[in-house]
Amino acid sequence: MHILITGATGYIGSRLCRLLRANSQNKLFSLQRSSPLSQDDITVIKWDLSSPIDEAVLPARIDAVVHLALARDFRRFPEGVEDLFSVNVRTTMELLEYARKAGASRFFMASTGNSYAPDVELNIGEIPEPPNDFYTASKLAAEALCRSYRSCFPINILRVFFPYGPDQDDKTVQRLITSVREGQPILLGRRPNGNGDHLSLIYIDDLVQLIKVSIDEGWNGLFDVAASEILSVRHIANEIGKQLGIVAKFEEAEFTAKDMCADLKGLNEKNPKCLRNFSEGLSALLEQEKL
Repeated sequence: MHILITGATGYIGSRLCRLLRANSQNKLFSLQRSSPLSQDDITVIKWDLSSPIDEAVLPARIDAVVHLALARDFRRFPEGVEDLFSVNVRTTMELLEYARKAGASRFFMASTGNSYAPDVELNIGEIPEPPNDFYTASKLAAEALCRSYRSCFPINILRVFFPYGPDQDDKTVQRLITSVREGQPILLGRRPNGNGDHLSLIYIDDLVQLIKVSIDEGWNGLFDVAASEILSVRHIANEIGKQLGIVAKFEEAEFTAKDMCADLKGLNEKNPKCLRNFSEGLSALLEQEKL
């Protein structure tokens, strides 16, 4: 397959490219701001997605489009909203149109499990409930745009729930590891059992393998992606402490705990294989850190 990918230099995208390149029949085109990739079998197309894409720089024909790009300022609100909208919404629309014109047979987009975390203070009765931040709102808008193109080609959207693994930046599990190591108390959102947020997680290697399978098989639909466990923040921190030999510390927070848990019915029908649990994934992460 000829595959156009955004986000190829990122945490998920760089690992996915390694898997896709293992198939000599695949030819990859990476749409990216800079040119750090030096592999002979990846064609780099330099483009900053904060600007509208000029289709003239893209291959005339393509088999698959894979949209993994993450806006540089996705955490900065409201300063980063223009870049966030450009990457998540406008670029999605542009890639969908390009895929249609270039004869693509499949389109993949990574979305977020945060869509299950509505803002409890809005209470305006909308279904689905409104998201709690601009990033999630932009991802849901992109999902809606994608669904409009289902008559053109299979639309494959994976809502990714809290990926973790070695060499990751300051994301949920890595922040908890740092807090446990440094003896900092971990804030637990208020709920009757006192255990904080409930989360679904997925180890990075399992996630990337699932993305590859979904692209190879041309999945069509919206799928939550995570391991089968639903874990509280307290449980996650205690497991980290157990494997590090450190007792985790906790404090009750002022905010209400949320449930950000995957519905795995669709994924299990497509891919019934068991993914590693958090204890196994954490062990692999910590082992890699020693190397």
